[in-house]
Amino acid sequence: MGQYRLKPHFRAAHVVQLIGVLMVVISVPLFVMDRLPVAAGSVDEVILGDSVGGGWQIPLRYADGEPVMCDPIPDVVMEGGWDCDGTRIKSLVVTEVPDPELAALRMMRAMGVSRGMDLEVARDGDLLVLHHPERPDVPEPGFYAGVPEEQFTGLALSGTGDHEGELLVVSIDGERGDDFTDLIRPQVRDNGGGDVTELELPSVLTSEVRV
Repeated sequence: MGQYRLKPHFRAAHVVQLIGVLMVVISVPLFVMDRLPVAAGSVDEVILGDSVGGGWQIPLRYADGEPVMCDPIPDVVMEGGWDCDGTRIKSLVVTEVPDPELAALRMMRAMGVSRGMDLEVARDGDLLVLHHPERPDVPEPGFYAGVPEEQFTGLALSGTGDHEGELLVVSIDGERGDDFTDLIRPQVRDNGGGDVTELELPSVLTSEVRV
């Protein structure tokens, strides 16, 4: 005698109800996630110098003493890098520097500055200031060739005391490169010492309005 098994009976209404339940289960999380506030992009404090290793550092400040906070540049490996609303700031420290001027030029090239070895170097006390020479923007052959960066300035400061033989290098370029140079240059020249509110810093850039 064969075994008798109950066979469940499915009606069309049951199938429709099951589909409806599945749709609710799937749609509720999507509905909630769609209404969650979007997290703002992370910003980091701009720390010139050895921002990773904790060595020679100069925390960048606005004229009111507030820290400068900008978006980190993710593809920067060998130095600290930030994007401040279209202006890029890169900085690093090199050691065992016998020739600061030559080292500054090489570091600018390593940072990707076009024609880095052809930059003009001027002195502002102990501070080296680097600019592109005034000449037509004619492309040149080579890996580092190209049109000079918009509003570019390079800075380099030789270390003293505990940082003897080191060189702190900063590269600034972008939409407001000149404004940020006016903010950064006095602080690097002062080597981050003292009260920044006593320095002659521009008020055009503030912690509240950067554009």
